[in-house]
Amino acid sequence: MVSWFGAQAYCEYYGGRLPTSLEWEKAARGIDGRAYPWGNEIQGENANYYGSHDPFEENYGKSGDTTPVGFYSGITFRNYTTLDSPSPYGLYDMAGNVEQWMGDVYANQHYRYLRGGSKLSYGFDLRVWSSNNVRPDYYSPSIGFRCARDPLEP
Repeated sequence: MVSWFGAQAYCEYYGGRLPTSLEWEKAARGIDGRAYPWGNEIQGENANYYGSHDPFEENYGKSGDTTPVGFYSGITFRNYTTLDSPSPYGLYDMAGNVEQWMGDVYANQHYRYLRGGSKLSYGFDLRVWSSNNVRPDYYSPSIGFRCARDPLEP
């Protein structure tokens, strides 16, 4: 439930920024060309997506609800066991749950990009090369963000 403007302001307040699309994709994929952060196949126990059959679909149907951060880390919740699904860099939730705002701003283009797919996306839309775009003032329960920081100078 955050617009691009809100996400950008939050990151800046804490000394960060929204990641660029290239940064996000490398963090999600690594350097081996995999389709998903955890590998080349997707199962319901890897991520929260439309019809993934996680316990958070019980009250909302196939569209489900968001899962807690780090839920897909091999934990068991109500007899549902997730697969440990980090990216090659150890980042969780790079696919599914909520789409994530990117920091890229292109000249003469009002839209902003989202990556990672959400609880409303089909599994194939969680592939690391997939993206979506909307107006920067748009927000929904299926949109979130993560902050990035530039490396410290030695």
